[in-house]
Amino acid sequence: MTTATTKPHTLSRSMSRKEQVKAYMKKETREFFGLDDTSEANQRQRWQEKRKRLASRKYGQLKDQPNTTHHTQSFTSDFHALQELQEGLGGGLPDSIDGASLPQPPHRGKDSVAKMTWDGLSFVVSTVAKRRAKSQISGTAGGRSKSRSYAPSSMSVADDVFDEPDVSPTTTATTTTTTTAATMRPTPPVDHYTMESLSDEVFFDSKVAGSPDAVTGTASYDSSKEVGGARYHPSVQEWQRPAVQVSDSVDASGRSSAHIGRSRIWNRILDSCFDNSDRRQYGRGIMGRIFRRTFKESVKKDKDVKKQLDEMNDYRPYFTWWVTTVQVFILLLSIMCYGLAPQGFTLKQQSGQVLMASLSIQTVDYWEPSNFWIGPRAADLIHLGAKFAPCMRKDEKIFRHVEEQRRAERETGCCIRNDDSGCVQSSRRECSECNYRVLEKLTVPVVSEVNIEEAAEHTRLSVWKKWSELAKGPDGRLSGSVCGQDPNYCKEPASVPPHEWPDDITRWPICRKRIAAVKKIHAAEHMACEVIGHPCCIGIHGECRITTREYCNFVRGYFHEEATLCSQVSCLNNVCGMIPFHNPDVPDQFYRLWTSLFIHAGVLHLLISVVLQYYLMRDVEKLAGPVRIGVIYIVSGIAGNLASAIFVPYRAEVGPSGSQFGLLACVFVEFINSWQMMRNPWRVLAKLVVMTLTFFLVGLLPWVDNYAHIFGFIFGFLLSYALLPFVSFGPYDKRRKVLLIWVCLVAVVVMLTALIILFYVTPIYECKICEYLNCIPLTRDFCAEQNINFNKKLDII
Repeated sequence: MTTATTKPHTLSRSMSRKEQVKAYMKKETREFFGLDDTSEANQRQRWQEKRKRLASRKYGQLKDQPNTTHHTQSFTSDFHALQELQEGLGGGLPDSIDGASLPQPPHRGKDSVAKMTWDGLSFVVSTVAKRRAKSQISGTAGGRSKSRSYAPSSMSVADDVFDEPDVSPTTTATTTTTTTAATMRPTPPVDHYTMESLSDEVFFDSKVAGSPDAVTGTASYDSSKEVGGARYHPSVQEWQRPAVQVSDSVDASGRSSAHIGRSRIWNRILDSCFDNSDRRQYGRGIMGRIFRRTFKESVKKDKDVKKQLDEMNDYRPYFTWWVTTVQVFILLLSIMCYGLAPQGFTLKQQSGQVLMASLSIQTVDYWEPSNFWIGPRAADLIHLGAKFAPCMRKDEKIFRHVEEQRRAERETGCCIRNDDSGCVQSSRRECSECNYRVLEKLTVPVVSEVNIEEAAEHTRLSVWKKWSELAKGPDGRLSGSVCGQDPNYCKEPASVPPHEWPDDITRWPICRKRIAAVKKIHAAEHMACEVIGHPCCIGIHGECRITTREYCNFVRGYFHEEATLCSQVSCLNNVCGMIPFHNPDVPDQFYRLWTSLFIHAGVLHLLISVVLQYYLMRDVEKLAGPVRIGVIYIVSGIAGNLASAIFVPYRAEVGPSGSQFGLLACVFVEFINSWQMMRNPWRVLAKLVVMTLTFFLVGLLPWVDNYAHIFGFIFGFLLSYALLPFVSFGPYDKRRKVLLIWVCLVAVVVMLTALIILFYVTPIYECKICEYLNCIPLTRDFCAEQNINFNKKLDII
């Protein structure tokens, strides 16, 4: 007696949630880079098929290669093979067919929601219409007729249909064929049956042993009467049509169309079930049918592409659709909100008469750059989020200019008009200009500038109030006075210990709530007068002037009515817009490296981007997927904008220049790895080189940056070799691919870190030679500064 030895059952420890997440992340990462051992062969095969489709669409004809790697059959070939199999079965399918013997069609996606809804409604309408037609013919509710697919047991049939054949030995051999044909012949549908036998019926009719019908083989229609060719059944109490003599007609499929009951399903019914010719074609939905969108004729004629049209498993270009939609929406929104800048290639002069702080109307002229792209002004694009280095870091050159303005503001005082028309914060010379203009109308002899000042004081048109050692202000202050603001007349914030206002007007806060001043009492004229001038931020470099609202609106500045001094506002914060600086003196909008990718200088600029993204980015994303293309697009664009901010910091740039050259580098990488399958690779290489040089020439125009092009191409080239699976230098090898991924990713991180250090730690402020790579001055004003100038020959920066 032998005893069976059983292997002891070992319990496997279940993975924790943390281990499951780690295992899932590792598997997905390996599949993302094409390094998973379990699915590498399948992924590589699919990648090769998608690469062929991309090459045939973008590069031209491919070499004639034997289809040795094509493992899966197309659906068209499978369907024709199924039809041949059905036709070869001799007019019918067997009762059971092995599923493995039939070619299975590939897995297909569902039809569109609109098509399924339309099919459902069509089915409901057709069903209701058929039932109405049947009810009108049969006269019964719902159109239910008394016919059956299988005849009842009491049906009147011919005697020779179910008669047992003669099985004597002498006639067996001669009647075998006749017997088989007789037993396999189905009975025609007949509507004559009685109600008594319904309870004894089963799905398949059979004769009961010992019954009279079994013995005689006749049907029980004795109680019925035939009158005029029709038969009346007393049990049913209704007249029925006479039996129709059915002929054995044969249709085109070789099956008897009359024999319905007890027969196999017709081939034409099976054909309609297996037919998938009306399936939704790839790339053609409802809108595609309306606009009759189809594939290119050159692609249809390609043999390799024809075999793969039914295996469209490419990625959907979701990232391309999203980026393009956002870019179009932002440009439309910017034009609606800010309007259009003057079009052209030169500086446009703007002239008008406005009310100045001296309460006199003067003619003001300034020049602003044009925008030949048909879009907003430079200041508006910066406000929207264009790449502009002074908004991303503390620019020493601009803040040196701001400090000079603050030093000059410490020496200002309140200029009060004697005719009670108002007051304005100004220097002594600016306050005396109104007196100079009055003296021009007098006949007083003028000898020198000292005489002019003495005569101006004699006229007493305005008084300049400034605290000094001889005439100190409240609490012994020397800095001031300020029109409309005083520590002793402000409730919020109050100047009380330990939060006393310093004796420096450039450090005074804005008084949000003040005490009402009594006019001309206690020598506080600067608090009793009406302030007619407030800070106005002009241009893109943060220049501030105390002026009127009319003047500020004319020069398209930012007017601060709540403030009295330029030191109380951050003009650069107004110019940059978006999220305010955490520290007003330290710009921190580093996110402009990303936001500028979605902004365009105008309609023509956007048109170029849309065409390029539709021509290159859409097809490349179908191959690589939205995640890989999204990473290449964003990182290449950020790196290109960062390099542009380093070499040309004072020029605002917009558009995905670096991202587009990153995509162009990705196309180069795919083309290099598809070199062997191309029929004319040198011709394709020449086309790509010409395209690259063309866009490089476009980078010499204003608002388009060649530094973004160069560095975007470099980063896109490295990221393509790192992220795209099954691409490498030379023959593909898994270990070589892993090494290539690490080298490319480390190079990207090192280069990006170097650019960040160069931008923030050791910035470049002056590089005249660098500007010629970005814009060639074909005319005097072609590469003019983007800031507005009040003197055409004088630049603020």
